[in-house]
Amino acid sequence: MSANTVAVLDIGSTKVTCLVAELAGEAEVRVQALKTVSCRGLRKGAIADLTEVSRAVDAAARAVSNELSVDLGPLIVSVSGPHTEGINAQGLKLIVPKGRPITYQDVLEVINHSRSVVLPADREQVQALPREFKVDGSRDVHRPIGVGGSKLEVITYIVTASMTAVQNLEKAVNLADRTVDQMVFAPLAAGIGVLTQDEMELGAAVVDIGGGTTDVAIFSKGSLAHGVSIPIASGHISSDIAHLLKTSADEAERLKIEAGGAHAKSVGPNESIEVMQLEQMQARPLQRKVLVEIIEARVREIAGMVRKELEKSGLYSSLSGGVVLTGGGAQLSGTEKVFEEALKNLRVRTAEPNLPAKFGSQAGTAVPVGLATFGLQCYDELAPAGGGSAWKDRVKSLFSMISGR
Repeated sequence: MSANTVAVLDIGSTKVTCLVAELAGEAEVRVQALKTVSCRGLRKGAIADLTEVSRAVDAAARAVSNELSVDLGPLIVSVSGPHTEGINAQGLKLIVPKGRPITYQDVLEVINHSRSVVLPADREQVQALPREFKVDGSRDVHRPIGVGGSKLEVITYIVTASMTAVQNLEKAVNLADRTVDQMVFAPLAAGIGVLTQDEMELGAAVVDIGGGTTDVAIFSKGSLAHGVSIPIASGHISSDIAHLLKTSADEAERLKIEAGGAHAKSVGPNESIEVMQLEQMQARPLQRKVLVEIIEARVREIAGMVRKELEKSGLYSSLSGGVVLTGGGAQLSGTEKVFEEALKNLRVRTAEPNLPAKFGSQAGTAVPVGLATFGLQCYDELAPAGGGSAWKDRVKSLFSMISGR
């Protein structure tokens, strides 16, 4: 593929998506091919069935490769789940002699200093995202190279993950005869996929409600400030329906998609649905409000957990850009209303990336589109920390995609 084209792989709880996109002009990311394959090989963001995941990876990647008649090459792969964590770390470097212009090497050294945090033996760094530089105490310096000063500081958001989970993810890709070019934190990618540049700068959160996890990413001053995966999502809604209405998993999913909603007050008292229960020969009528009440209870739980994460970040009151809901679980009518009631004083909207007309309207594409945008617009800010070429040593920055800085 050309230098202005990337191939990405989003390995989610219920599906694997492969996408190829190109950089059209200076800023537009154009999707060329997209294939989604169902996959049940993950549990809470970690691989539980290596064979199943590698099968789905192979099927999705092969379909895209055949469609475009190209070798995809190394893939940008998403990583998320409760086993991932983010921490803010600080780095410091004295500039000698004082007042000289800061160099590329100075920036490399201060970021690597921030990355020298001690992690437990079973965890490793996945990404390091420089958030903010300071020169002689002056904050909000986006690109310090060439600026004169005596002291350079950086705040870096470091994403860590379970070493075993990361190794299994890479192994699944390798078993499908593919290689990993870069692993990118899925909450970060979801934010890049649906947030505007203004929202990132003002401060905004994206909530990606998937099948097995709900990913939350908070952006401040154009960069990721907090990210987390909550182990409750739309799959739990389907399980609730199956359990409480005594249906099969397939019937529960059908009811959720065809008749579901998340706000019971908006359902009329005379609305009725047909439910096929287990061990019954015929479907029975049920008030639709009963179904929606089941769904609403779980959506409210998710919204409450999201609120706790926003408060935990310390940035709740500064989210001037509001909250953006995305993912398949955000498509249920009334979900936006439930989140508005849970997240007082915050603007809430639902969004999916704009895809070319040939792909139609598809939910759950925020992460793959965000992965592609990251790969195309967030260039290598610095050389590998260890001087090698391993993907986990690379440092990239969002600053390169915010207003061209």
